[in-house]
Amino acid sequence: MTQPSRHLRLTFVPSGESVLADLLEDDAPHVCEEVWNMLPLEKALLPGMYSGPEVFMLLDNARPVPRENEVQLPLPGEILFFYDSGTSSAGGNKAVSEICVVHGRGVALKQHEAVPTFASLFARIPGDWKHDWPDFAKACRRVRTEGPQRLRIERA
Repeated sequence: MTQPSRHLRLTFVPSGESVLADLLEDDAPHVCEEVWNMLPLEKALLPGMYSGPEVFMLLDNARPVPRENEVQLPLPGEILFFYDSGTSSAGGNKAVSEICVVHGRGVALKQHEAVPTFASLFARIPGDWKHDWPDFAKACRRVRTEGPQRLRIERA
């Protein structure tokens, strides 16, 4: 396996907490390329309603990307691409694409009505969320208590 050659920088715009993430190009080459070509992104980060300690940003022009390296039980620091075609009875008949950041333990990806779902794992923040990037994890948790926060994702 080759070392990651490209990295993302994720930064909370108002408060400055920032981390670097490694793109997992060997495991999800198409998803990595799609996301790389979208950058930079700066959008409101929202709390996950169904899955546990994860936050996400909705992307403009929702579209599917190849399904690669899918997980249902992601770990802290994992960054995912999620697409839903919007065809479920609770989905509002509108497709959505999201980038999700897992910031704590116990995430089990779920969609409407608690149906288990999968997302493509395409990047990872190295290190331990409690010791190596606790300020960024704390900023993610603030999204649930203080409301949406602006996050910038850019090439590093």
